[in-house]
Amino acid sequence: MSGIAGALFADGRAMSAEVLDRVAGSTMRRGFDGVSHWHDDAAGLVRFAHATTPEARGETQPFIGGESGIALLLDGRLDNRGYLLDRLGPAGKKLAGAPDGVIALALFEREGRDFVHQLTGDYAIAVWQPRARRLELFRSPMGWRPLLWAFDGRTFGFATEPRALILGLGFERKLNEGAIGEFLSARFVSETDTIWGGIERVPQGGSIRFEDGRVSSWAWHGGPFEDLSSRSLDYHIERFNHLFDQSLAATTRSAGPVTAQLSGGLDSSSVVCRATQLFRAGKLDRQIGAITARFPGEPHDETEWSSEVEHHLGITAEAVGSKPFDPDWSRQWCADSYQLPVRPNVLDTMGGVCAALQGDGRRVLLTGEGGDDWLNGYYAHWSDQLLRGQWRAMFRHGAEQWPNSPWYVQARRTLYTAGMPLISPRHREAQLRPHLDFRLDKPDWIRADWMERIGLEERWRQQIARKGLKGMDQKSRYCVYSLGRRYTMVDTVLAFTEYHGVEIRHPFHDLNLTRFFMGASGEHLRKFNTRKYLLREAMRGTLPEKIRQRRTKSYFVSHQVDAITELLRQRPAKDLLCAKLGWIDPERIEALNAPFAAWRRNGSTGDIPASAWGPVWFALATDMWLEHAFGL
Repeated sequence: MSGIAGALFADGRAMSAEVLDRVAGSTMRRGFDGVSHWHDDAAGLVRFAHATTPEARGETQPFIGGESGIALLLDGRLDNRGYLLDRLGPAGKKLAGAPDGVIALALFEREGRDFVHQLTGDYAIAVWQPRARRLELFRSPMGWRPLLWAFDGRTFGFATEPRALILGLGFERKLNEGAIGEFLSARFVSETDTIWGGIERVPQGGSIRFEDGRVSSWAWHGGPFEDLSSRSLDYHIERFNHLFDQSLAATTRSAGPVTAQLSGGLDSSSVVCRATQLFRAGKLDRQIGAITARFPGEPHDETEWSSEVEHHLGITAEAVGSKPFDPDWSRQWCADSYQLPVRPNVLDTMGGVCAALQGDGRRVLLTGEGGDDWLNGYYAHWSDQLLRGQWRAMFRHGAEQWPNSPWYVQARRTLYTAGMPLISPRHREAQLRPHLDFRLDKPDWIRADWMERIGLEERWRQQIARKGLKGMDQKSRYCVYSLGRRYTMVDTVLAFTEYHGVEIRHPFHDLNLTRFFMGASGEHLRKFNTRKYLLREAMRGTLPEKIRQRRTKSYFVSHQVDAITELLRQRPAKDLLCAKLGWIDPERIEALNAPFAAWRRNGSTGDIPASAWGPVWFALATDMWLEHAFGL
């Protein structure tokens, strides 16, 4: 991942190189292949280069249209270059080896902002059109490339990271208490807010336009999606394998070696095993390396499972240890990056991996992220079947989920699951926004008066309208695209890996593959009460059987609890800034942590406590961010 930034003055001031120098100098470690900037009289653009594809090596951004004068910045990767070149016709033949951004510019010059409907890949794009004096920002449907913007009436600015806006362009430091409340409540839903007041995100699958001193938005992604509910399991397997292979080819396009995380779980093992299988069949141009983090003696050690993959493929994975959580390092990270601290359980799996890749200059890391999101399978399609009168199919699938129950119990459970979202607003909200479940009680660790003052309950129900979605099932699945907490939980990870010169890619989040998931039959995603049934069937002969039939899952909790214990030792909950500001109840935070602390003191034996440690970490993370990033 690289980075982009830019600014446009709305009050008639001329852009200057000095302004762009400040922006370029304000960011954390970024731009491993240099920093370039360009400006005309009105707008300025900055590019932090980090080449990870063959075509990106040696490119200079922004790309400038010869006749139009349009300037385009691209942070990311286009995965359907062949299709785009064909779409450009004769002009495309001349661009066969061109950087992705040159192809995007040619398409924009031809089709205007509708060009974005043709793009597949991970990207954040800025387009300055000098004749119209219009700036447009675009973000890919999964939103893996952060893109922030701000406008204070005089300056419109955009950037990959907040430091460029606050330090580089001088936007005011302000708190967004509403967004902070969402974070502390463990229900972050906003698709546009950041925890910085006045700084917003370009939504995933969305666009921001600045023209004539006004900002407008466009939610260009959101269906319609193909309905595959009547297709057979064999069709789903064939289609999935075809698209998964395409995704692996796209995500392994690299200027250097490609490495994949291997935990031993179903998803990461599928990436490593299928990519290796494709390479040996001559269908991929490179053998990917495998890297695994190991935790001897910890309940989440996956050595047994990752070793099974190594034996199956006849490979040896590179093994690294965990990165111990260091409170002082985390505080300095907040100060240097303006980001939230990196979660300890992410440092567990990512810290040692990134250090190893950085050590010999490897830049691309594949993950199994997305398998849980898209392939676990849920029952939202039952509500659609009930409304359509497809009762036989609904009850047949329901009977498969509880094969050992009497028929009337099967029928009752199926009908309840299908019908309650249609008659109960609380169940409907839980189904349409599965990452929030509004049937649960309010977060009692948040102060009621503050919750009311920031309108937290109203914020939980904010949503950008996506008109192409059909039925309860598609609306529920689309939450994977629009998942608000990706900002609070992933953007800091992306900044962390970029700091190490590593770009993360997620084959399961490939756009063509996710379009398939949006329309796939719910009956084939979860069958016989087996999650990821489709993936398991598609990976027959690819995965070792022990992995393919695995039902267990490791939870990386131990080191998270250790980090929380140390942070609370250094600063008890009552002394946290968010407690002193009247946002949280420190006694409830301590109570939530108590079962985990006892579990860890007992040597991590027995089941992981059912209570949630998330709110405890969110309170501690907010405290670090308030003091060391915001400067409270």
